[in-house]
Amino acid sequence: MRALLQPAAGLSRRVLRGQARTLVPAPSKAWNPEREPPSKSISGTINLSIRLPEEAVLHTQGTAGSTLYDALMAADLNDVWPGGACGGACNCSTCRVEIDVAPAPLLPREDDELDMLDSAAAAISRQADAAGEDGAAVAEVYLADKSRLACQLVLREEDDGLELTLPEDVLNMLEVPLWLRGSR
Repeated sequence: MRALLQPAAGLSRRVLRGQARTLVPAPSKAWNPEREPPSKSISGTINLSIRLPEEAVLHTQGTAGSTLYDALMAADLNDVWPGGACGGACNCSTCRVEIDVAPAPLLPREDDELDMLDSAAAAISRQADAAGEDGAAVAEVYLADKSRLACQLVLREEDDGLELTLPEDVLNMLEVPLWLRGSR
């Protein structure tokens, strides 16, 4: 039993009410959840507020003209975000985010993004149905207007102050057999 409480290399251990809890994986040393967002953006710099799965908020920046995926990868979120299994090629849906606050209307979703979200919604719906859950309700989360693929969302200067959530229910379509990828 004692061996189970020892953190593996690269993992941290936090004590909660006398019980050791291993965090997998440990946050990077450069990450600071206390950091305040910059008050003003420099031309071409987009301020982003990212709500992480454990309700922490990370303030980071992206560059106008690049994708949200690029900004998230530069923020070194590998410890808490599985995004980017396909390298930003719109083939996996692991970079799905939920937009909470958009300072300006976002660019509309292209056909590739809509197709990938629809395929992911169909696959997650089937999984939920098989588990006895409401697959249609789960699929609606993927198809909602606020659900976007970070690899397809190009940042603009009007997006300064964008707030988003990294969802916990991410599906990697690269792991779904082709015969299960059909639309709902």
